[in-house]
Amino acid sequence: MCSTRGKALFVKTSIAHDILSREEPWRDAEVLKQAWGTWLSGLATWDWFLTLTFRDPPANNRNWTQPGWGYAKKAWGELTERVRPALGELYWFRAFEVQKWRGVPHIHALVGGLDNKRYAEVAAWYWQRYGFIRVLDYEPQLGAGFYVSKYVTKELGDIKVSPSLKLAGG
Repeated sequence: MCSTRGKALFVKTSIAHDILSREEPWRDAEVLKQAWGTWLSGLATWDWFLTLTFRDPPANNRNWTQPGWGYAKKAWGELTERVRPALGELYWFRAFEVQKWRGVPHIHALVGGLDNKRYAEVAAWYWQRYGFIRVLDYEPQLGAGFYVSKYVTKELGDIKVSPSLKLAGG
């Protein structure tokens, strides 16, 4: 079980308030990303840093043009069910973005609470069903928490924290 013990989403709210009064929004976005990266990196004991990319549909498929938000959310749900531990709770932070050159969702995530950290089976399953997956063991010094946090300030990003991740005050 995870707890933020005093760390809360207030970080985003208080910095966002300060940002509204400044004249250099690009600097403010960097401040916000750094604050979120610090918060997210210390939020939980993460096991994996994931990147998920969806393949295009076959050229001869007239009923499906490209993966969309619903498809990406379904894939994320299936993936989290597949890696859910037998005991304990899976927790995660995920960020969706739309790849501008393709117009297709792309996912970055931090995942913790795993009871099986062997990812070859998960990677093979995802590749066969959805497309490219990159699974890396989480190493805090490499900055994955900061990388995932950049989607907090992206225009077409969508972030979500798993319900099982206990946030302070919630």
